[in-house]
Parts: sequence; structure tokens; C-alpha cells
Amino acid sequence: MSVQSATLSDELRRRTTDLSRTPPAQGPHPPVPQPGTSCTDFAELKPTEPTESYESRRSRHSASFVPLPKAEIGLCVTMIMCVLCYMFYVTYRFSEDYKHRLNEQDLAPGWNVLGRKKDIHDREWTEWMERMRTSFILFYVGHVFVGAAADQLIPKAKFPLYAIYGFTCLVTWLGWKSAALILAQGVAAYVISRLRSPALIWGYAVIVMTSVYMDPGRVWHYNLVTSNSNYYLLVVTLTLSCLRYVSFAMEVAMETESNPDGYSLVDLLAYNFYWPLLTSGPIMNYNSFRQQRLSQGDARRAPQNVPRVLFGLARLFVWFLCIEVFLHYFYIHAICVKINLLWRASVFALYGLLYAHVQFFHVKYVVIYGFGSTLARLDGIEPPPQPTCVATIYQFADMWRSFDPGLYKWLLRYIYFPMGGSRSGLLWQISASVATFVFVYYWHGASRNLFVWAALQFFGVLLETLTKRVLRLPAVREFELKHLSQQSSRRLRTLLNTGPFAALIVSNMVYLTNPQVGALYAYTLAIPWVALQTTAILFCMGQWSIEIRKHVPLT
Repeated sequence: MSVQSATLSDELRRRTTDLSRTPPAQGPHPPVPQPGTSCTDFAELKPTEPTESYESRRSRHSASFVPLPKAEIGLCVTMIMCVLCYMFYVTYRFSEDYKHRLNEQDLAPGWNVLGRKKDIHDREWTEWMERMRTSFILFYVGHVFVGAAADQLIPKAKFPLYAIYGFTCLVTWLGWKSAALILAQGVAAYVISRLRSPALIWGYAVIVMTSVYMDPGRVWHYNLVTSNSNYYLLVVTLTLSCLRYVSFAMEVAMETESNPDGYSLVDLLAYNFYWPLLTSGPIMNYNSFRQQRLSQGDARRAPQNVPRVLFGLARLFVWFLCIEVFLHYFYIHAICVKINLLWRASVFALYGLLYAHVQFFHVKYVVIYGFGSTLARLDGIEPPPQPTCVATIYQFADMWRSFDPGLYKWLLRYIYFPMGGSRSGLLWQISASVATFVFVYYWHGASRNLFVWAALQFFGVLLETLTKRVLRLPAVREFELKHLSQQSSRRLRTLLNTGPFAALIVSNMVYLTNPQVGALYAYTLAIPWVALQTTAILFCMGQWSIEIRKHVPLT
């Protein structure tokens, strides 16, 4: 190597972080991370210390960050703010102009003070609202009282009492047959866990999910309840419980101690029937739940984190009001059912509908996940973080890592890591990603919409992974360092990422609506002038996202 090449290589190592560096070999499969270990994405995995602070995580993510001139960032932000305001205005006008052509069952009388109809097509939000208006809010209040009483009287029995209480709430709402079914599946999972066989554990999971989604099991489950809304809640509870049962069983299989605490049948039921997380999530791996529970001991204690909980509930109430007001003025869900109306929409109306969909989906889960998670903090239980704002997500891998951290960590710990992950070579990495997305597709419901969505997500993650590998080749890195400044390199990577970013958007619309809507967006974005305009908008959004996340894409 020439002196000049050596100098360039040294400079490159100084200016960027070589994420392709791998640790010493540890066998064909990497070890499962210990409780509290943070994870990255399906594409790139780098272990961190369990006690890693927020500041250290920020500095780690900022290693490849290069600031641009403030004037340039200001121009990008100004453009995006103007585009967003215009998009929402056009979307509001489109809702107003075509509301008389929407399905009557998708609109209902709204708040009297607003004097407008409300979009009720989103079933998940509508039914969650209905449950909270009736008994569920009382169930949550009862959980708080049970915990407070147990803390003072019988602290050792607090979590077993929670299991009884959660089971009782299910019996009250879904009936004893549905609650007994979930209990029986937990007992079966406990028996299987004693055998410590991952093959049997996954066989159990496949059988449970097949019985939920496929006939005749689907019909049998439907007959257990008395209404469509209760059937929906039963399906959600069964699938969430399946993840928790698999988590418990896999932790037992991976346990190395001879007689560890926290792995009895009562522990499993306390984990699954813990009411704040039982019917709405988020998913919390059993290793984290067990560690936090055992660290509390059996001493009497007052409810924890009360000011934080009260502030969290107030914050969720504000977001709840935002969603409700939004649904009175933007009929985004009812519009996307009418594909013929979408063909009449302007490009900026399509932009607005898309952006409104993903933002609504994000805020909806902030509220649904946040309510139970906030109450869990009274018990000293810290669930996974709430979904990150989608406006700051610019890559497929970031979407998986940031939107639902609980499900993401579950997939990494029990599927992706055991199959080799990114440290066992590209073939193992792709195989692990395939298995992960196949499970995601099947667990979500195994419909055609979900197949298209999961396939697009997989190819998006694969494309990002391969692009990162190409950009890390010595020849490419040396060429980049020799001919591009740091700022130019950031601009180039952001520009290259606009293509995958557009694909991410289309795939999300497939998930939130249907493949027909996704095809409409793909067709529209393929029009040359629309593609150029979209690239410019996504480039500015990307620079804004980089400033917020302090991480350059494709590094």
C-alpha cells in the first residue's frame, strides 16, 4: 500500500466508525444477550453493556454524525414545515369535499362541541375507546388498589394476586371459557418449558397461532364469545399471551442455573395475567420482567414513581384528545376504503393521507401502549419504551427498532440471535431475517395484506444491509474519503436512502390499508416528475431526521 493510501485509510478510521468490525469468534451462534442488553436492528447487531446510559447511547449513535451548515438545515426544515402544512390543508379539503361519498358506517356523530361527524373506521381505536368507556377503566383502577393493598398487607403475594385479578377481569369481560382457554395454554406452555426443547416450544407456538387464525379453530374461538368486539379482544389477548408463554419457556430452556427463582407456574401466570400489559401490550420479555420483579424483594413499599405516573397519564390524555379531534376533521381511514376516491386525489393529498395515516398509527399506540405501561411503573415494572415518532424514522431497520421496541427485542432474543444473526456471516444473517419476518407475518394474522407488507419489509431491510456492506468496502470507502467531504458524504448517503425510504412508506400503507392502496402509491410515485418531487421532499425530511437522531443513514 502506498503512503498516500495508508494516510487515507488512517484518516478514514479517524472520521468514521467501522461498524463491520466483528468480535472474536464464539462458536457458530452468538450468545443470547443478558437482561438489559440493548439491541440494534436485524441488519446490524452490536452488543452494549447492560448499564449503558442514555448519554453513551447517544454518543455511540453519533459516531458517524456530521453536522451541516445551519442555513442548509434551516432551509430543509422550512421546506418540510411548509410542505406539511400544505399537505394537511389539502387533506382536510379532500375530506370535506368527498365526505358525502364515504360509507355511512365509517362516520358517526362526534362531539357536540365540534358539531362534526367522526371517522370510526379504525376498528382497533374504536373498540379500545369503547372498552375504556365501560369496564376497563375500572379494571385498571382495581389493579392499582389491589397492588396498594398487597404492598401493605402481604407483599410476598402481590404478583400472585395480580395473576388472580387479571384472570378475574378476563372472566368478567370475555367469559369463563375464553379465560380458561388462555389459562390452559399457559399451563401447557409451563409443562413444555420443563422439557427445555426449543423445537417443542416453537411447535406449541405454531399450533396456538394456527388454531387462532385458521378454520376450524377460528370458528371455534369465535363461538366462545358473544360479540365481534369480544372476539377481536380474544384474538389479541391469545396472540400476546402466546408471545409471553414462548418467552417464559425459552428463558427456562436457556437458563444455566440448577434451581433458579422465578420459574414456577405461579410466576408464569403472574407474568401473563399482569393486567396493565395483558390485553393491549406492549410485549415485555420474561427475562426483563423476572429481573425487575425479583429485584424488588418482599418488603413493604409504597407505590413507586407516583409523580412520573401522574405526569405520564396527563400526557397520554393530551394525545388522546389530539387523536379524537383529528378524527373529526380528517377522514383518512374512511377515504382509503374508497379506492375510486383515491384516484381523484392530488399528489399532495396523497402525501397528506399517507403522512396522516402513519402519524395516527404512531400516536394511537403511544396511547394504547402507554396507558398500561404507565400504570405498571407504580409496581416498579419498567416496560419497553413507547413508540418513537415516525417523523424521525428514515430507515427500515430504524422502524423495527424504534416503533415497537418490545416486539423487536422479543424477535431478536428468541428468533434472530438463536439463528446466528449478523455475526455468523451473510447467509446466516439473511436466513435469520427470513425466519423473523415469516414469524411476524404469521403472528399478525397471515393475510394477503400482511404477506405483501412483510415481504416488502424484508427486502427493504435486506437492501439496506447489502448497501451498507457495499459502502464499507475498502475501495468504496477510500474513494469516498478521497473525493467527498464529510458533509458531501452525508448528503450522498441521505440521497441514496430516499429510494428505500419511499419503499418503506409504501409498505407501511399496505399494512395500514390494503395492497390496492399501496399499488396506487407505487404507481403515483413512479411518475417521473412526482418521483423527482418526492425525492426532494424525502431528502429534506432525511436531513431533518439525521439532525434529530444524530445518525447518518447507511453507515
